[in-house]
Amino acid sequence: MFTLMVLLVIYSGVLVGFRIFEPEQTDAGSESAIATVSLDYETLKEYTRSTGNSTMHYYFFCTVDSNDCLYLENTVLKSVNNETENDLMSLIEFVDLSGIDEKQLTTRLKNEWGVSVYPAFVACRNDNGEIVIDNTLEWNPQQPISIDDFRQWLALNKLYDDYDILQPIETPSS
Repeated sequence: MFTLMVLLVIYSGVLVGFRIFEPEQTDAGSESAIATVSLDYETLKEYTRSTGNSTMHYYFFCTVDSNDCLYLENTVLKSVNNETENDLMSLIEFVDLSGIDEKQLTTRLKNEWGVSVYPAFVACRNDNGEIVIDNTLEWNPQQPISIDDFRQWLALNKLYDDYDILQPIETPSS
């Protein structure tokens, strides 16, 4: 009986010690780079113009609460990032669209950045204070952006080493 009691006390002590010093568990899927590091849409044009002449920017337009954006970030971006030698997550800048009124967002995106839907990728540069859009890759609900589409966009922008896959990217019709 005494031995059983000693084992029970030791077991309880180990269990309490483990619970006290247990490392915090984080849900890797719940933390989004979009939520942690993103540019504000309202200051984006000013930010782009303030960078040096001919500075290239690769923007990912999205919202934190969009499942399409999270899908792209967690599957397409991460998959391609793992196979390239570039750190795409630091080259592509996230632009948070969540503060923009939905009614005017489509018009603003089309007029200012050449895309009509989001999520979208935009490659642009500063040319003596003018923003020049080199190319875009837009989301199409009927045919979502695939890993191959994203690779082609990266190759078009010389961010992906396999330039043999370079083909014109089909953009969705409005």
